[in-house]
Amino acid sequence: MRFYGLGAAIVVAALAVGFHAVSVKAADDPKPAEAAASGQPKATDLIFEHKHLAKVEPGKQIDYKFNRKVSDPKILGVPYSDDITLKVVADKEDGKKDVELQIYTGDRARELQKLEKFSINPVFAVFFSQAVSTFSQLAGGQVNYLQRSFSDGWLKAKVEPIQVDYNGKKINAYRISMTPYAGDKFETKMQGWEGAKYQVTVSDEVPGEIVDLFATYHNRYPPAILNMSERITLAGITGLEAQQ
Repeated sequence: MRFYGLGAAIVVAALAVGFHAVSVKAADDPKPAEAAASGQPKATDLIFEHKHLAKVEPGKQIDYKFNRKVSDPKILGVPYSDDITLKVVADKEDGKKDVELQIYTGDRARELQKLEKFSINPVFAVFFSQAVSTFSQLAGGQVNYLQRSFSDGWLKAKVEPIQVDYNGKKINAYRISMTPYAGDKFETKMQGWEGAKYQVTVSDEVPGEIVDLFATYHNRYPPAILNMSERITLAGITGLEAQQ
């Protein structure tokens, strides 16, 4: 089984899949004022409707570490770590930015992505694209269907306030968790991988607002114990493993 590295050629398309969840939420939410009054943010608001880059000045580079762990490299592919960098190069109207996104370094490096007028952090799109691609390779199934289920999962995601350590300081954050394929009508065809869990941690106290993006996969069928995880973490964040 070959697992492909992160790619940014479909950054815009991946975000469009996510915006499906926003449009569904807006159409189906009968009491938006009541929801706002509760004070509890929704996952779709935190991910798709925030201007994550608004406070990042041109010239600022945001560094992330990608880390892939596997229980069986012969079946799941090799584990590795690498870097992802996001650089804001220009201010645009309404808090939008022109950015440069570099995925990986050295032999793994992807072509530099030059993205115009972004307000959402495009590293979200990198994670979403990789999440669906990885699940498809593990479980099979049509990518379009898996993308839609993944997107709809944010409507049912759990949001909880937490604190994280950033450059030696405690900061406030939100952790968003979902298992989009559990209970799916095609769950029995997912070869034991339907419990895949995705966690997004965000905070407006860090540049770009992404703290951590974490996907975990566990196969429930014996005798093999197959596990893997893929994670993108902001440089300067520590101690997350103890909070999982």
